[in-house]
Amino acid sequence: MKETIQYLTSQTFMLSFLVAVVTFALLHVIKKYLVKKVAYTGKDDQHRNTFIGVIFSVVQYLVIIAAVVIILRLHGVNVISIFTGLGIVATIIGLALQDTLKDIIAGINIYNSNFYKVGDMVRYNGEECDVKYFSARVTKFQSIFTNSTYTVNNSTITSIEKIKDIKILSLEFEFDADAKKIRKAFDKTIERAKNNPDIKEMINLGVIYFGQLGAVYGILYRCPAHKNLFVRMELSQILHEEVNKIKIRPLFSSDLNVSMQKQPTK
Repeated sequence: MKETIQYLTSQTFMLSFLVAVVTFALLHVIKKYLVKKVAYTGKDDQHRNTFIGVIFSVVQYLVIIAAVVIILRLHGVNVISIFTGLGIVATIIGLALQDTLKDIIAGINIYNSNFYKVGDMVRYNGEECDVKYFSARVTKFQSIFTNSTYTVNNSTITSIEKIKDIKILSLEFEFDADAKKIRKAFDKTIERAKNNPDIKEMINLGVIYFGQLGAVYGILYRCPAHKNLFVRMELSQILHEEVNKIKIRPLFSSDLNVSMQKQPTK
């Protein structure tokens, strides 16, 4: 009898170990398939990649819960009676999972409201960051300046700025400056920069508004948000060279850094 009990106990632990191994293997396969084979197949689909992150997070929790229930059942624990009869335990578990539930609810709200997606450029804690990963619980941001990665619980993200892909580069000149020469310098800048594959569109806006000291001229351009820093540097360098050629000194003026909602029409 004693040997039989020992055999059954040993068999139960072996089955429990097998369930645990299968669970970890299943999670690995799901993650590898969903994230590498489905989400990132060379398709630039931000909605799809974000949705995959949420689905994997939910599936992960369901698989783990199912494995725990199976292991408890193997050891003779009546799981149903635990959940129905021990209200105190359920309360403790609920309190323990309170932050997790907040994160999941916040993640669902972020996804449903299209707050941001995988691949979007956002400004988080004063830094321009790329959204690298999104799940029901957390979001991973990567700074384009320092390359640092931040993993943030979704429930702690109360506000964030989504950076648009349309910008304006501007310079201010005195009111009596030769407008034709200035526009020509801006046209030359566009002509020289048009071969940059990161720039999708450029428009010479001419005078965009009048400041207190002079007229402000601008170039509207569109490029991926995470490429903006390098595109702006190139455009600024070219514009500086072209303005020097016409020998008209611009007034000191900080970059407008204008973000626009709609794409320009030709």
